[in-house]
Amino acid sequence: MAKKQFVDKDGNKFVEVTPWYKKWWIWVLAVVVILLMIGFLGGSNNNSASKSDRAPKATAHNTTDNEKGSNEQAASDKATASSVTVDDEQYSISGKKVYSVDYSNSSWSPAKVTVDKVTVYKLTKPHKYESANDGTFKTNGYVRLHFIISPTRDIDVYPTQGTAIYDNGEQHGADSMESWDGEVAKGVTKSGNVTLPIQKLENANSLKSVRFKFDADYDTDDDEDENSDHTYDFTINLQN
Repeated sequence: MAKKQFVDKDGNKFVEVTPWYKKWWIWVLAVVVILLMIGFLGGSNNNSASKSDRAPKATAHNTTDNEKGSNEQAASDKATASSVTVDDEQYSISGKKVYSVDYSNSSWSPAKVTVDKVTVYKLTKPHKYESANDGTFKTNGYVRLHFIISPTRDIDVYPTQGTAIYDNGEQHGADSMESWDGEVAKGVTKSGNVTLPIQKLENANSLKSVRFKFDADYDTDDDEDENSDHTYDFTINLQN
């Protein structure tokens, strides 16, 4: 389009100048800039949303000894697993055999006696054992029986004063400091260990049987009651 010309009174010629805001390319440029800004803002919002939708990251590592428990506790557990404690003395062991036992005796009506476990310990080296009944000798291991006593009336029962006879011909009286038995009232269940020495023990698997004897009784004013005293006598065969 031709530009308009003007002549003033002095004969000077002028060309009409179009204002900048009336120039078409200015508006085209403005529209392009606005579209670019809208696109930028939209992209930023999408990036923010995608970041918020992402799952949080987590790291992993092997569980440390401290997380499992103190090193001191682990050392204590290891010591317990490789030793046996008898009368507050701890002895190192080279072998251990645990037998699950299903023995229950109700032949004496005032009580039910159960033995549910027998454990044989082979000591790392022999040690001196002072027996109240048999003097002092060297022991190579220990046999531990776990008892459960359930009386139906008040009784006195003494597994911790019993006697063990092993298949190797040894006989030993129980004379350790274990004293969980004695007077047991009706309806009360008592349980505890009886630990005895064994002199000849090649390894923890070599013992084949344990015969065990102990006494029980109850108080009565009936002089003719022949059931007031009872001796338990049973044998547990240990099968490997």
